[in-house]
Amino acid sequence: MISRRQFLTVASATAAGVLSRRLASAEKEPSGGLKIGFMIWRIGDILDFDKQVEWVAQAGFESISFHSSAGVPGKWQGIEPATADANQRRRIKRLLSRFVGYEIHAPFDAVLRTETPEPVLRRLGEVPAVAGAVGASIVTVHVEAPRKGSSDTLWQKALDRLDAAATQAGVRIGLEFNSGFEWLRQPRRPRIGATLDIGHMYHRDGAGYRPYGTIGALVKFLDEVLFHLHVHDYDGKDDHIEVGTGRIDFDDVLRNLNAIGYRGALCLELNPDRCPPDGIRRSAAFLRARANEVKRTS
Repeated sequence: MISRRQFLTVASATAAGVLSRRLASAEKEPSGGLKIGFMIWRIGDILDFDKQVEWVAQAGFESISFHSSAGVPGKWQGIEPATADANQRRRIKRLLSRFVGYEIHAPFDAVLRTETPEPVLRRLGEVPAVAGAVGASIVTVHVEAPRKGSSDTLWQKALDRLDAAATQAGVRIGLEFNSGFEWLRQPRRPRIGATLDIGHMYHRDGAGYRPYGTIGALVKFLDEVLFHLHVHDYDGKDDHIEVGTGRIDFDDVLRNLNAIGYRGALCLELNPDRCPPDGIRRSAAFLRARANEVKRTS
């Protein structure tokens, strides 16, 4: 790991040029092969969905993500599947077509559990259909995996149902675990994998990654079931803060992403109350600089 001061010395000369490029088409080749995305909910004072998309494009991101929920008035905004008709979906698809890939995050209150209520399963089933209609490739779903020794019959049936919805829509489901990643291979489903939230793995003194050794070892353990990443920093108190200002070992993450041949996106998921627009730009520049250095020294 390098210090913040060292990073700024290395990156300041190139960051402005890297981040000012506009994404004109899906043929754009990401710098160094790294695809960095951004999860929109609010950017500074920008709340309007279309204006946020424009900001992300202007800032030079290759990928974009958004929430399948109307959001909270005055605080954050997404797209509600139940009210997004065919015209709205076509409009969103055109709006996002400048990016090389994008993800939709399922509603926060629609969590997949050992015993998931039918209304929640129906709500989760709506999201892949919207994702497929707008051209997204990944749907992220929050999960609470079964505890060891508990019956998993209902859990497996719910996963089969999600897998069928993903197959019909032509998308993949990234389950966002806090623990229990072994469930992804019991059994293996090609359209069901993991969205790894790097920052959340550091909660409770690294409880998410410690069973595997290091954060990089967890990345390597996931290997082919790693579909997507949510990226933010964690300082021991707050998460979803500017990348490079906390305690996360991003070099270890990037080194092991290279080792498994990961070709997906690293989606910045930053709290707008903790990270201003300039911090979003710095976070992307930090990741690019570290990725280039890891690649050079590997």
